[in-house]
Amino acid sequence: MNLPSFPNVDLFSAGINALNGVLVARNPSHDRGYTIEGLLIMAFFGGIGGGITRDIILNDVPGPIKDPTFLVVCLLMGLLGLAIYRYAASREEQFRTRTLAFFKSFTLPWFAILGAHKALEHDLGIFAAIVIGVIATTAGGVVIDLFSGITPEIVKPSEHLVTTAVMAAAVYTGIAVALTGRSDFFPVTLISVLVAFIFRVFAVREHWKQIVPVDVSATGPDSRAA
Repeated sequence: MNLPSFPNVDLFSAGINALNGVLVARNPSHDRGYTIEGLLIMAFFGGIGGGITRDIILNDVPGPIKDPTFLVVCLLMGLLGLAIYRYAASREEQFRTRTLAFFKSFTLPWFAILGAHKALEHDLGIFAAIVIGVIATTAGGVVIDLFSGITPEIVKPSEHLVTTAVMAAAVYTGIAVALTGRSDFFPVTLISVLVAFIFRVFAVREHWKQIVPVDVSATGPDSRAA
């Protein structure tokens, strides 16, 4: 399949997701007294976890193993994330929360689009492209959540992480397949990012609900006794 080229998007995705990984790990809901080294490790999980998972599924050698630039970029973006969080923490709680939500909304679509792109390159079809896009998007965050001892955010209500990833991957896949050989990288990708980003910003800001079969607090089963 003749798809748009992806110049350095994998590296860009790793960088912005490393930054987001530090912001998530530094958040009070996740922070377990991590050292600077520990937070930078979380940056690597966030930055390359999704890409490595995607490449292993596709039976490719993971990009971060072939190119040490990934590690440098994740390190630098992790340090930038620490600086951003330090600044945000000095402001009111609402500013810090909005900052984290903004960065997460921006970083989400990129791995989804890149995962879908690589799946299409392997001729796996539209459904597989969307599934791999979702896996690539969420794998790094799941690792951070599990290390922090909390329920992964992808299964919590009101986060819309999976919905956003599906939307980004589906929009990219649909356009890429429909316009194969007739479009280049930027319009297809930026349209997909913009659609998914706008959706999640409004979903989080307006508290769009997700379907929960039992009406209980998001804090977990123990809340039933409250």
